[in-house]
Amino acid sequence: MSQERTPTSGAAAHMGGATPAPRSKDRSFISNAGFRNAIHGGRQGFILKVRLTSYRALPLSCIEGIELKIDDQPIAPGDITFILGGYSHRLDELPQLNTVWWFILDYAELFVAREGGLPAGAHVVEGTLITVEPYITAGRFSFFNSAKKQLVVDSDS
Repeated sequence: MSQERTPTSGAAAHMGGATPAPRSKDRSFISNAGFRNAIHGGRQGFILKVRLTSYRALPLSCIEGIELKIDDQPIAPGDITFILGGYSHRLDELPQLNTVWWFILDYAELFVAREGGLPAGAHVVEGTLITVEPYITAGRFSFFNSAKKQLVVDSDS
């Protein structure tokens, strides 16, 4: 069902045009860009850009887990390296990193070790970021922020 809005006040009405669509940044855990084959630390694999879904910056110690699936195949946590600001961390190191902060406007990368990387073409990527928000004072709650996207690996990567 389509519904057309006609502005009755404000700048859009004054200019005689329709109200422009609100601009918003994609707040999904999985970014639409940066999905590519790569070599990291001498290992072949692929990289996925991700972002913090919290409303405030968090220390990496607040990340309780990261879950990934590529084309319905789960990725073992030991095969994932978290990269932020050029520094690499294994997922099992994150609970100790209470002085390393992930800011909401900064992208991180997840490197997944996989011999030969991924074949060129479209892949279904599912990811979940599990965090604890230290600003919530009513108790300790885990927040699960999931995303599922179809992303493409170029034949050049």
